[in-house]
Amino acid sequence: MKKELIKITEEEHEMFDFLNDLRTSGVTNMFAAGPYLTTRFDVDRNEANIVLSKWIHNFNEDGYSHLR
Repeated sequence: MKKELIKITEEEHEMFDFLNDLRTSGVTNMFAAGPYLTTRFDVDRNEANIVLSKWIHNFNEDGYSHLR
């Protein structure tokens, strides 16, 4: 089955890049990264979890320009 590409906003793109950097740092298990998004960006817990889920399902070490 072919994976459907999603579209992300500029803010989500920044969050995805942040999550990639966080993953590389090894500071946390990425399933627990939601609080890092709420601290770094002005989003509530629900929005952070939505973005985190999108990031997990579309992870790409090379970036996310193809999703804009």
